Amino acid sequence: MSDKTLEIDGISKRYGAKVALDGVSFDVRAGELFGFVGSNGAGKTTTMRIALGVLAADAGEVRFDGKPITHEARTHIGYMPEERGLYPKMKVLDQLVYLAELHG
Repeated sequence: MSDKTLEIDGISKRYGAKVALDGVSFDVRAGELFGFVGSNGAGKTTTMRIALGVLAADAGEVRFDGKPITHEARTHIGYMPEERGLYPKMKVLDQLVYLAELHG
C-alpha cells in the first residue's frame, strides 16, 4: 500500500504479563477521516502512542507512504484524544517541557 497511506501492521505491545496489543493491523488512506473506537482497555491509546512515536511496539511496524514512519511524517498526523492529556499531579512547567519534547 502506498499513496500516503498510514499502515499499522501487526503491532503488539506487552506490559509484563499484560497484553495491551496483539497483532493490530489497519490502514488509513489519504483523505480519509478515521474514527478509532473501542471499550476502555482495548488498546486504542497504546496504538496511537506507537503510531505517534511516543511508545515503541514490541512487534510489528508503522508505515507511511509504504516506508517506516518518520518524525516528519508524524507532523502531518492529527490526533484528538478523549482527554486533553494534562496530568493533574504534574507541575505546569514539567508538563510544558514534556509536551515540547514530544513535539520535538
